[in-house]
This record gives sequence, structure tokens and C-alpha cells, in this order.
Amino acid sequence: MKYMTVRNMQRAFTWLVLVSVSVCALVFGFNYFNLQRPVNKILEQDERNAGVRVSVYYDSYVDTDTIVFDVRFVGPPAGYPGLFRVFFQFAREMQGRDIENVMLAYNGRQKLKIKGDDFQELGASFGAMQPRQLLWELARNMRLLNGRLVMSHIPGNYAQMLQKNLSEDNELQAASALFNTITQ
Repeated sequence: MKYMTVRNMQRAFTWLVLVSVSVCALVFGFNYFNLQRPVNKILEQDERNAGVRVSVYYDSYVDTDTIVFDVRFVGPPAGYPGLFRVFFQFAREMQGRDIENVMLAYNGRQKLKIKGDDFQELGASFGAMQPRQLLWELARNMRLLNGRLVMSHIPGNYAQMLQKNLSEDNELQAASALFNTITQ
């Protein structure tokens, strides 16, 4: 029987630290290779996406049913239309994966969500639909964190304005209005 000497306690502590660091590295690596790396490729491959920074990870870094799409910065030249283009390109990239929800976050704070099936449909429609139609579908399918549809809980004038901007092919104003919905 071994006694807990100072040396044995130091060894145990060292092993505990090494195992903890290894587990953390595996979790972050898993998130990076499955989610962040595809987004980084999207950002690099399309120069129209310059000025957009997003971080994508599994909810709590381990819940593989829920993806968090966290907007970190939106600036010129891409602006808000570029942000949503990145989101739709990412949805296309995630085709065929089993996703329950995609959380939309802004600077680390989850704001809204979209069901995984709706997210998959947006990805499948990217390239086949006009950007304004995709924005409208996203707006129609966005939900509050409690699961209620956003469009049914915003003032009627705002919903009508968003629909009008999308129907007039005013993608910049519509994307800006949609972004403001996310960041509120």
C-alpha cells in the first residue's frame, strides 16, 4: 500500500494537469476541424467575404447537435450581405450533417436560433435562390431562444419593412435590418 507522500501527490497533480490539458486540446481541436476550419476556408476562398469574422463551435464545445455561429466583426467591404453570404455558404458546407439547432450569437452571447432542418434547407437553396429570398427564408425561420418564431413577435411594421426591402431587391437594407434583429 502506497502512502500519499509529497512526491506521490506531486505526480498525481501532474498527471491530472496533463490529462486535463489533453482533453481540452482534443475538444478544441474537434471543434476547429469540424466547424471553424470550414468557415475559415469559406472566408478565404471568396474575397467578397473580406471584413467578416465569425467563430463557429459546438454549443458548450461538446454538444454536437447544436452549432453556435458567433458573429465577431462585420465591416467593409463585405458588410452585412457578406455576413449572411458566409452563413449560407456555411449552411451549404454542413449539408448531410445531423444538426438539431444553429444558434446565432453576437460576440459570444446567443441571441436567436434556427432549427437544423431549416438551416439545411438554406444551405441546399444557396446558389439556386436569390440572396433576398434566402434572407427572407432565414428571417421567417429564425426563433427566439425559447423556440418562438421571431417574425410573430416583432412589431408588424418592422416585419412589413423587412419584407418590403427584400421584395424590392434591396439586399443591403434587408441584411442590415436582419442583422439588427440578431444583435438586439
